[in-house]
Amino acid sequence: MELYHCNRLIVEFFGEFSKNKNSLLGLKLGFGVGTGIWLILFILQGIGLYTMAKRRGIKKRALAFVPFANLWYMGKLAGECRVFGRKVKRVGLYAMLAQIALTILMGLYLAAELYLFMKGEPIWHEDYYPVWDFNGFAGKVETFYKYGDLFIAIFELAYAILMIVLLNGLFKQYAPRKYMVLSILFVFLPFSRFITIFCLRNKQPIDYDAYMRARREAYIRQQQQYYNRYGNGPYGGNPYGGYNNPYGQNPYGNPYSQGQQRPPEEPFGEFGGKPKPDEPFDEFNGKGKKPKDPNDPDGFFD
Repeated sequence: MELYHCNRLIVEFFGEFSKNKNSLLGLKLGFGVGTGIWLILFILQGIGLYTMAKRRGIKKRALAFVPFANLWYMGKLAGECRVFGRKVKRVGLYAMLAQIALTILMGLYLAAELYLFMKGEPIWHEDYYPVWDFNGFAGKVETFYKYGDLFIAIFELAYAILMIVLLNGLFKQYAPRKYMVLSILFVFLPFSRFITIFCLRNKQPIDYDAYMRARREAYIRQQQQYYNRYGNGPYGGNPYGGYNNPYGQNPYGNPYSQGQQRPPEEPFGEFGGKPKPDEPFDEFNGKGKKPKDPNDPDGFFD
């Protein structure tokens, strides 16, 4: 699949050749350059798989450089993969078979395109889609070329799903924190897996299940240390209990706290009951007057 996309990308780059009399030359040049780029990326992936297998002592490392078989070999490195929590075996084999079927279909599509361009110059629509309007065998080839993209898309979807599962199993061992991102990146950039495998070749593989158990245990220990420091549970104990708290141990009046609570104040106490001792206008309403001085019977100095 990656070879096909690489060729299509380069052909579109040389698309100007397809709009003039040199359209066949443009196709040949695009296929040649695209195949060369794919070959370089394929070798980089082979080096990555070979190095991974060598570090783990897995034999038949030459399969890392064999087309199609390298996916089966990648499945040996990935081991048992998981799909929605269930273990799936031989994902590498299924991915290899899907790649073979997809490659045959894409090869037929490219061959049909070359045949039609060699047969005659097409009529280009506004969306740059070629139309020849041939009859006979050439007409059948043109019909296959017309609907070939649809068939390729169906097979490509099945292949992409298998590759995501396979890459998930492989990247979990070499990049456990980013395995999902790296796997999904393959869908949008099919060439990314070649470079990613090459970059991860020198990393030490790990047991992903053991890695996750260790992370959970570390998280539990961290939570226990937090609870032991501040009390039993997130709402127990007062980390600010060292201050003078007039309301007891709990500054928020927790009814389940054993600290002494302040009795509630009467909301309307200022309008009834005993007057407050510090009323500012008591001297004008007759309350709180001083006793009369016998030397000042008229209260002149009050």
